[in-house]
Amino acid sequence: MVLATAPMAAAPLAAIEATSYASSSAAPLVVWVDSTRLPEVAAFEKANPSVKLDVITYDGDPDGDGTLQSKFALYNRVGHGWPDVFYSEENTDAVSIAEPPYNDAEVLSNGLVPKSVLDQFGTGTQSDCTVNGKLVCIRDANGQDVLWYNKTLMAKFGYAVPTTWAQWQKIGEEVAKQHPGYIVGVAGDTWDDEIYLQASQCPMAYLINEYTVKIDPTSPDCTRVATLLDPLIKDGSLPVTAVFNATFPKQYGAKVLMMVGPSWYGPFVFESASAIHAPAGEIAAAPPLTWNPGHVPVTGDVGGGIWFVSSHTKQPQAAAAVVTWITTQFASEGQAPTYPTYIPLQAPWVAEQEKSNYFAEPLGPVFASSANEVWTGWAPTRYNSDAVWSEDVIPVITSGGTLASALPAFGTGLKDSAQVDGYTVVG
Repeated sequence: MVLATAPMAAAPLAAIEATSYASSSAAPLVVWVDSTRLPEVAAFEKANPSVKLDVITYDGDPDGDGTLQSKFALYNRVGHGWPDVFYSEENTDAVSIAEPPYNDAEVLSNGLVPKSVLDQFGTGTQSDCTVNGKLVCIRDANGQDVLWYNKTLMAKFGYAVPTTWAQWQKIGEEVAKQHPGYIVGVAGDTWDDEIYLQASQCPMAYLINEYTVKIDPTSPDCTRVATLLDPLIKDGSLPVTAVFNATFPKQYGAKVLMMVGPSWYGPFVFESASAIHAPAGEIAAAPPLTWNPGHVPVTGDVGGGIWFVSSHTKQPQAAAAVVTWITTQFASEGQAPTYPTYIPLQAPWVAEQEKSNYFAEPLGPVFASSANEVWTGWAPTRYNSDAVWSEDVIPVITSGGTLASALPAFGTGLKDSAQVDGYTVVG
């Protein structure tokens, strides 16, 4: 037995009754998933026991490590081995996997997933999955950046929560003088380009068309980021470290005054016993910072994840039904640590997060608005900008250099990667 997708729009939060598209002897659907999303697949199996799945755990292709590409290249040569459904932690995989030489992403917007369902995903949330105007995957979670802050420390030090990047910088400079050792963020994470440059609308991954990308590190929207961050890096209020470094909790855990980061920092960084593990009632989320006072902010986007149906599956309707169920049902998405893209699940997800009374302020209003403020000019490409940032920027600022001096190398690295992947680079 396999699933039908038709009832989905009528009951977006209820389990879908299995309906036959094929005989009960149909081969199990092979599902590849990373360990973090295993509970979501388990929720599907529990709610739909008549559907046969063969679940295989793999690394999820983090940071574009090439796992999917290498496996699909092999399977395309030998003519077998593809999964029916697969998950990727890397949002840029949509562009890569859907196009030659891999060609392993089924188009979902041609009726496999009902339009009534697709229309209930947040504005722009599926842009990473849209290739040549066609939806080739479903992004199930947002990683929109917000301003996390320690409400207790902010009150103790007498700081108002900033609304602009200039205000944030000023607080960082004052913290370095008045409260040395406390920090307003970090500058050593591999995804910092998506936190700082994307929020400044820096054209480092701006697609002009399918084969042309604008990369311009000399743009004022890029250089102003270096002007903003370099003084804070120098005075220590923005240390060159990473939030998941083993030493970070001990060195900075109790001294994080603020931190710009994705919505999943709440459970993963601040609440987690293996990370900062800040006391309950201290941590809150504020809207993204803006460069222009009084204007709606533009923010970055880190993480998320995407579900595919393989173009090689023999059961496309069944495979699409599995992906649809997982991404639209609270039984699966409600237990995920990431903010859902499916609008009917967002309020229930927030309510689930807040049951613990961990956060100092409600998350819902900030998350709902910021999810629609991500700058889409930071487009998914076949190359991975985070990998270039890690190679060309982090070593420079770690060794005492400035971000301003590293930006040209970042641009060159992106240009080289883009050209290798067949793009024409302008800017």
